[in-house]
Amino acid sequence: MLSQYTNINSQLDALRMKDIEKIFYKNMDKDVKVIPKVTPFKGISTDMLYIKDDRILFLKFMDTTEDLFLILEEELLEVMNEEYELLRLKMSQNNKNISYNYVFVMPYVEIGDKYGFDDFVDKNIIDRKTLKDIIEDYTLIDKYLREENNEIELNLFLLSICSEYYLFNNRLHLEKDFKKISYLNDDYSYTATMLEKSQIKDVLSINYGNTLFNGGSATGKTTIMLSRAIKLSKIYPHHKFLVFTHTKQLCNELREHIKLLYKENNNLEIHTFSSFVFKLARKYNLVVDYNMLKNDYEKAFANILKQADNVIKTKNMFKGIFIDEAESFLDYEIEFIREFLYKTKFVFNIYSCHALDISNNLNIFKPLFKEIEFDEIITLDKNYRQSEGLVEFINRFASNSNKYIKNLRPVINNDVFLKTRSIREGTNVVNMIKVSDLEDQISSVIWELRYLMNEKGIDSSEIAIVYPYNKKRLKSGKTIYFQYMLRKALDEANIAYICAEENLTNISKKTGTTISNIYTIKNLEYKAVIVCELEMLYNHSINNKEQDYQVNDFVGDLNKVYLAINRATDYLSIITTFNEDASDIIRILKESK
Repeated sequence: MLSQYTNINSQLDALRMKDIEKIFYKNMDKDVKVIPKVTPFKGISTDMLYIKDDRILFLKFMDTTEDLFLILEEELLEVMNEEYELLRLKMSQNNKNISYNYVFVMPYVEIGDKYGFDDFVDKNIIDRKTLKDIIEDYTLIDKYLREENNEIELNLFLLSICSEYYLFNNRLHLEKDFKKISYLNDDYSYTATMLEKSQIKDVLSINYGNTLFNGGSATGKTTIMLSRAIKLSKIYPHHKFLVFTHTKQLCNELREHIKLLYKENNNLEIHTFSSFVFKLARKYNLVVDYNMLKNDYEKAFANILKQADNVIKTKNMFKGIFIDEAESFLDYEIEFIREFLYKTKFVFNIYSCHALDISNNLNIFKPLFKEIEFDEIITLDKNYRQSEGLVEFINRFASNSNKYIKNLRPVINNDVFLKTRSIREGTNVVNMIKVSDLEDQISSVIWELRYLMNEKGIDSSEIAIVYPYNKKRLKSGKTIYFQYMLRKALDEANIAYICAEENLTNISKKTGTTISNIYTIKNLEYKAVIVCELEMLYNHSINNKEQDYQVNDFVGDLNKVYLAINRATDYLSIITTFNEDASDIIRILKESK
C-alpha cells in the first residue's frame, strides 16, 4: 500500500513527488514503514522517513543535475552538510534518546572530489552509482541506518515530528503500521492515531490557487484542512497562515488541537469571521462603537468592515487561507477573506457540506461559491465516523431527501445531501420510537438512556440527547421550555448530565450525558445519540409547494435533522409523537429505516 504515496500531487517544491521517490516506493521491502514528506523541525523538509526494525533514516531526494553539480560541487556539498548539522543540532536539543541518520539521495550525480567533506559524503550521500546498487539490492540501504530505538520513545518521537499526520481521540485506528499512543495531559486522557495513507496523500497533494473540498458529514474535511494548515506553516515558517470556522465551538476545538499538535506554532491563526475582524480592529485602531454593537450588531459590524476596507491598504498578509464549514459563510465574508491572500503563489482551500448549513442564510436555489473560479474540486466520500448500519441509514435519508427536493424542483441539479462510504463494520442500530405526548416522550428519553447505559454498556459521557431548540413559542402564544423539562426529568432520575455550549469540544472531559440543541451539538460526536422533540421544527410539510421560500425552509429543517443524526457513531434513537401523516420529515426518516 506504500504505492498510495506515489499519487501525491503537489506544485510545492517541498511536497512535490520526484521520479526517484516513486521508484523507491515501488521497490520497498515489505518490512519497511515509511512516512512521506516529514518536516521534523520548522524549515527542515525531508522527503521520507524510512523506518526498519525501529531504526530510522531521514531521506531527501535531490533533483540536482550533473551539469549543475559540476558548477557548484563544493557549494552544494556545503549546503547539504549545513542542513544535516542543523537537523543534528535540533535533534540533540529535543530528542536526545533517538538514534537516526539523515541521507541525501543524488540520482543524477556521481561524486568524485569530496572537498574535505569525506565523512559526510561517505555516511550521508547516496550518489548515482550507490543508488544503482541499492535499487538492485535494497538491503544495502541498511548500512545507513543507526542503532535500534526504544519502541515507545520512537512512537512518541513520531508524534512530535509528524503531528500533522495524527488525530486525537479518534474512534478508528486505521493505520496499523503505527501504534496508537495513549497518554495523560492535564488530567485528561488522550489517544493519538495516525491518519491512513489515503488521507496523508490528500493532505500532501497541495496545489497553488483555489481548491474546493466537497463531502458529506464525517468524510474528514476538517482533518485534512487542519493537517494541511499545520504542514504548510511548518514548511514556510516565515509566512503566515489562517484557518476560518463558522462556529466558535469548532474554532475552540481546533485551537485545542493546535496546542496539542503544534506547540511551536507562531504563524498559524484560527478564527471565526467576527473574531478575525475584531482582531483587525484592534491592530489597526479601527473605531468600534460597543454601545452600537449591543443595540444593532449587524450595522455596527458592517461599519467595522467598511473601515477595514478603507484603512488597511496592504491586505496581502497570508500565504494560505483555509475555510471550514464554508457552506455557512456569506459571499461577502469569503470575498473579504480572500483579499488577505498573497497575489501569487497562494493556497486557498474551502471545505463544504451543503447539508450542514443550518443558518438562516441557506438558499438551495443558489449555487455555493459561484464567484470563485476553482482550480481544483475534490469530493471526499469515505466515512470515518459511523458504523456501516448508520451509514446505510443516513445514505437512504440523503437519497430520499434529494428525491423529495427534486420532485418539487427538478431545476435543482446538484444533490444537497451527499452519500458516504462506510469503512466501519456494524449492523443497523437505528430505533424510531412513537410516543403519545410530550410527557411520554421525556419518559422514553430517560428509558432509552438507561437502556444504552445498562444494557449496551455505554458510558454516560458517550451519549447525547439532541433536540431542535431549548424552547419554542407556539402559535397559541404558549412557550415550551423543553430543555428545562428535560433537565428536571434527568435530575429526578438521578442521571448526571452537562449542557453543550461553545466551549464543549470533542476533546473536553465530559462528566455525564450531554444534552444539546441542534446548534451547540454541531461539531460534536457521540457513540450513542437520542434525537427527540423534532416536533419543535417549524417545517414538517410544505403548505404551498409553488413557493420557493417554503421549499427552502423545509430543506433547512431537513438539514437540522441530517446534522443531528450524524452526531452518532454507533447507536441512534429517534423519539417522536408525530407519524408520517403529520410530518414529511418523519415520513422520510421512516422510509430511510
